[in-house]
Parts: sequence; C-alpha cells; structure tokens
Amino acid sequence: MNNLLTAKYLACFVLLGLFITSCSKEEMAMDSPLKISNATTVTTSDMVGTWNLSKMMADVEVDLDSTAGGSKNLLDETTCFDTMSISFDADGTFESNNAMMTFEAGDGDDFSCLSDRMDSGTWTVTDNKLMLTLDVNNVTYTHEKEITLGTDDKTGESTFALDVTKIESNQYVSDPGNTRASEITILMVEYTKS
Repeated sequence: MNNLLTAKYLACFVLLGLFITSCSKEEMAMDSPLKISNATTVTTSDMVGTWNLSKMMADVEVDLDSTAGGSKNLLDETTCFDTMSISFDADGTFESNNAMMTFEAGDGDDFSCLSDRMDSGTWTVTDNKLMLTLDVNNVTYTHEKEITLGTDDKTGESTFALDVTKIESNQYVSDPGNTRASEITILMVEYTKS
C-alpha cells in the first residue's frame, strides 16, 4: 500500500503531532502564507471546554468528493476529519482526537479515512500562545503555537485558529503524487467550541 495524503495528527498543534517539528519565529514567518492577527488576549478561561475541528483551509481548491466544484476547506470535501477535537480541562490537562487520510498512488479517486488516535497531556496559554506537552511513543514533546480567538459568523460560537507553516503542511499533506490532493498546502486550521 502506497503512502499518500496523510493528514497526520490533524488536530490542534498537538492533535496532529504535526507540531512536533519545532520552528524558529523566522522560519514560521517565512513559511506561513496566512498570518493570523490577535486582537483579543487569550486567557486560560477562554480555552477551557471542548473544541471541534471546523475548518482546514488549503491554498487551492480540491475536489475530493467527486461533486461539481471543489473547496479550499477540506472539511467540505471529506468526512475523514469530522471526529477531530480537543478538550481543554481547567486542571491543565487536555485530550485530543486525531484523524488521518491516505491516498493510493496514481489513483486520484482512491482515498480512505484511517482510525482515530487519542492524545493527552498538559496545556497552558500565555501571551496568546498555546503550549502543549504530550507523550507520543514514549517521547515527550512540547509545542507552542500562536492562536487567535474569534466568533463564527453564522452560529456566534467561539472559535480559535492557528496558521500552519510549510513544514507542518508537508506533514499533513504527503501523498504519492498524481492524486486530486497532490498540490495541497494547508494554511490554517480552526476549532469551534461545542
């Protein structure tokens, strides 16, 4: 079975172990084509609760569901990521549900959703930066990611978003080539409070 679009750990900076790769501020600034500005200071109480993945925005439209037209939001094109979420508890612990997707080499129509993976650890938020510490395969990782709070225009629910660097996107979208998702670069993910 060939490797393909593996949206590894596609949940919050940790959810998707994608953020296991650390980048300097300079690398992040150069690699991230989408800049999220923070007008609101994020506090611990803002983050406590359960958040579901609501957007995974790419730089190009992709048609994964074989319907007319495509979307830059991968969630409009597949249900593979519908279970992705993260819960932040007031005691400083979190639990995340991560999902993955794979493509078969040379067949742009053949993709499958892979089993979910649960991660857990501790979290803090300081200066609009979320810091997550977790163990993956007996290795402890700490990752810091700048986030921004917002409100969903349609539902009025709270959201938080983070931009994705080129390095992180390559971890999300790694396929064998010659598929409908070959040229995708993930720019941003957003979670909505449930």
